[in-house]
Formats: sequence, C-alpha cells, structure tokens
Amino acid sequence: MHGKTMLVPFLAILFSLVAHVLSFTHPGLLVTTEDVSRAKKHIDAKQDPWYSSWEKLAASKYSSSTYQPNPSKTIDRPSNGELMWRDAAAAFNLALQWKISGDTAFADASGKILLAWAETFQGFDGGDDRYLSAGLQGYQFANTAELLRDYEPFAKADLSTVGTFLTSQFLAVNEFFLDHKAPSEHNHKHFFANWELSNIASMMAIAVVTENTTAWDYAINYFKNGSGNGAINNAIVYIVDEPGTGRPLGQGQESGRDQGHSALNQQVLAVIGQQAWNQGEDLFSYNDSRILRGAEYFARYNLGNDVPFVEYTNGIVTHTEVSSASRGATRPTWELLYHHYVGVKKLDAPWTKAYLNKTLEEYGGFELGSGAMGEGSGRFDGLGWGSLLYRVDDSDAVKSPSASETPALTTTSSSSAAPTSSSTLLEGVTSATPVSSTLSSTVDTTPIPTPTSTTSRHTPTARPCSRKRKRSHRI
Repeated sequence: MHGKTMLVPFLAILFSLVAHVLSFTHPGLLVTTEDVSRAKKHIDAKQDPWYSSWEKLAASKYSSSTYQPNPSKTIDRPSNGELMWRDAAAAFNLALQWKISGDTAFADASGKILLAWAETFQGFDGGDDRYLSAGLQGYQFANTAELLRDYEPFAKADLSTVGTFLTSQFLAVNEFFLDHKAPSEHNHKHFFANWELSNIASMMAIAVVTENTTAWDYAINYFKNGSGNGAINNAIVYIVDEPGTGRPLGQGQESGRDQGHSALNQQVLAVIGQQAWNQGEDLFSYNDSRILRGAEYFARYNLGNDVPFVEYTNGIVTHTEVSSASRGATRPTWELLYHHYVGVKKLDAPWTKAYLNKTLEEYGGFELGSGAMGEGSGRFDGLGWGSLLYRVDDSDAVKSPSASETPALTTTSSSSAAPTSSSTLLEGVTSATPVSSTLSSTVDTTPIPTPTSTTSRHTPTARPCSRKRKRSHRI
C-alpha cells in the first residue's frame, strides 16, 4: 500500500443511493462569489475587520506570489507531512488573494503549487496517519482548485491534471477509509471522529471540483447514516440538557479525550456544513441542528463552565468525564458557525457567540488563517480567514432565508445560565477561565424567533446579518 494509489470503483458501491445533487454550483465550496465580492467591498473601503484580516493574509510568507512549492513523491505525515500542509495553505492563500485582488500573479503561483504536486506525488506512506493527510489536505487542495477553476489559464491547461491527482491520490484514499477497509486495532470506531470528518470533507470538496455526483452522494449519505465516528450522530454522540436552562447541548465524541481534538471536530464540521450549504444541501440543520448542539456544548465548557457528560466507550477507550486537557483550545471556526446559525438562520447560539468573542480577543480582532498562526500540524488543519470571508454588516445587500429554506430548531427558553444573545457585545467572557454560573444581569430574555419548516434543501445565497459591528470587531 505504501506509495501507491488506491482506486476503488464508486459506482459499484453507490448504485443504490438516491442522488442528492444533479449539478454543482461553482465556485461552491468554502468560498463563493458573494463572499469574495463582500470582502472586496469592505477591503476597498478599508473597513475592519475585513481590511486588517486582508493585510494579515497578504503579509504571510505563505501568501507571497514568489512562493515556491516543495512537492514530494510520498508523504508520511509524522516525518514530512509539513511539506504538504504548508503548500496546501500557500495554494489557498494565493488563490484567495487572486479572487479578491484580481492580480493574476497570485493565481499563477497558486496553480503552480497544485500542478507541482499533481506531477510529483505518487502516494501516501507510513501508517494510519495517511488518512489524516488525505482528509485534511484533500479538502484544502480541492478548495484551491475550486477557486482557480475560473482562471482561464489554469482551467485550460491544468484543471484536468489536478482533478485526476485529487481523485486518484485523495478521493480513493477517502473512500477506502470511509468504507472501513483500513485495518484498525478492533473495529472502525477505533478512529476518533476527526479522522472520518476530515475524509468526508475531502470527498465532498473533490466531488465538487471534479463534478463527481456519485462521490458527493456517498459523502452526504455517510455523514447522515454512516456507522463510523464521522457520521453526525456519532460525532455528536449524545444530546444532554444544559444545567439551568434545559437547552439541548451536544456532547462530542472526543469531549472526553481532550479539547484540542474536540476543537478540530467543530472546525471540520463547519467545513462540511458550509461546503454542503453552498451546494444547496443543508447539513447545518440536519437532525435538529446537531452541529450547533455540538458547538454550544464545546463553547460552554471551554469558556469555563460545567457541562453534563454521559460515559462513552468505543470498544477501545472509555471516557467517564469531560476532559480538561487543552481546555480553551482555539481554532478559526467560529465566524463561520456564528454567522450561519445566527446571521442566516436567526437561531439562538449564545455560547457560540461568546466563544467567537473569545477567539477574536485572542487573535487581535479578526480570525486568522492557515499560515498565519505559527507552525505545527494543528495550525494548518483549517484554512480559516473567517472574518474576511463570512463577516457581514448592514451595508451588505443579502437575501434573508425564507421559511421554506430554513429548517426548524427546537425552541428553548432563555436562562441566567446562558450568556447574552442580544445585539450588545458580550463583555467579560473572553477567556477560558470559570465564569459565574449566574449571568442574570447580561441575559436577554426576549425569545428568539424559530422557523418552522424542516426542509433540507435551499438555493445558495449570500449570508444576512442583523447588526452593525463596533470597532472592537467583537460580536
């Protein structure tokens, strides 16, 4: 298996599945035309947080048009995985700069990275870590290719080559892993949720780039119905009641392991949700907005509060309590989650809002992105730049979702145990230190309107917002 391509015939596996998508929207992964236009408008006006985020992106060494790729014939994640994740970050940063600025030097540099890997890489080596690389860097490379598909020189000369590279070297590995053909110590639940979630994200992204409806259907079906820990009902394994409010919270599959990996789960769940949303598939609302339930559980605990915990075992490990290891872990995820659930869906997400404010304080007022957060694998697991891509204000002309487009979230009452969900900024909840169990002075008791439809299909649109941003850039 070392250094060799694994090709698996999808049609033989998927012929019985009902199709979820008949055609694809481009660009339609993590970044859409609306996202780019909105960011450009605010950058041109030198408005923050967009402008400062843009300057940070441009200042990264992984964003220079003179960046040189460093492809390898094989990747063994523990020994040379940084070669791939650094180049994946640079490729995306460069493509994003081209989309916003129009400077073709960035597009050329980005395409050069993709083509270098497509012409050099022969396969993953090493042990099970290959599946992490195939998942994380798979969706990242695919997101870059999706941005470049309307750059004519790349589309004419290189898109087909890059598509073959993504299909043979990443998609085949994604399917092999999600189809539980990878050997494990006992069973496929040996692998923690972030492994399968990453491979689902990669399969979705490559499916869009290569217009592979079969692979797309596989990924969506697995997310909803799979037996491994990447399926949403296993990734967010238990729904528990929040103390004091009874609001449903979602205990994550890795909550008893540590908070660093739990944060990665939130990050990749957001990627999966956004990629699906931009193709008209609403996974954010699936199973009573289970992604949001997990985000609220994670954020509440990592802001210093207690959460209920149900003992969990996967046959390999048993967790009897929520883990405090890496408590307060921060990844660039929360702009996307907040602005979907609150900005688009108009739902109550008080702990998600509070955690976004925490991360904005830590990052300096805006979310960072890959290549701007230091070195180490965890700094490159997500592409980021959420403030640049997903922040909206009242000047952004957007279409509010109709009732037929917005699935319902179970109505819950406000309580002193939850942070404010009003339009005023959350003050004093900016670190992972314990906060008071009663925050009655900051609670907004106005019920949050809840949509009533349960449809999971929608027409992709830009994201609405209902409040102006202050100079602190906190929500």
